[in-house]
Amino acid sequence: MDIYTEKDTEALIEALVKAARAAFLSLKETTKEHFYYYVFVFDEGLHPYISAWSYEALEKSIVEQQLTEEEKSWWKWDCSDSPYAVYGYDEFFPEVSELLDKRASIVSDDALYGIEWEVRVNSLEEAMRRLDGAGLFGTEEERKNVVINVELAPPDGSEYDRALRLNPPSAFLSEYLETCEEAEKN
Repeated sequence: MDIYTEKDTEALIEALVKAARAAFLSLKETTKEHFYYYVFVFDEGLHPYISAWSYEALEKSIVEQQLTEEEKSWWKWDCSDSPYAVYGYDEFFPEVSELLDKRASIVSDDALYGIEWEVRVNSLEEAMRRLDGAGLFGTEEERKNVVINVELAPPDGSEYDRALRLNPPSAFLSEYLETCEEAEKN
């Protein structure tokens, strides 16, 4: 049973696009760093937030954490350990938060962690697709050196297929995919 209309879902997607665009642009503007990874993170708190990695933040983090060569390969893509995880949430996501709370108030917990979970993940993917289509993450050759995705915490393997859908084929994407779990095939 779908209790939301296409209009409701479109309003959510538009709010996500607006919030993420503002947060990612603010991040780029305020840091003046070179970003290679942009992601929406979605967990059991049911309110998505952004995370990102820049080359500058990665190098600083590697030194601070004293990472080994082996650890560096997955750390580069670890959205939770980025210094920019949850960046701009209070500033840019109030409308999204309000919409999500309103949606949650009219469904059962089973629906919230079932149908509604799926709607939210799909809406996040569509928001990233639209931001990418608008050139926010670069165009042509520049875009091949950036990875975008929607990641779940904890991961469930769906990130792999989403990354394939959201990114152009590239060596950089292949490097990222090596750190993703693939969904189990039934």
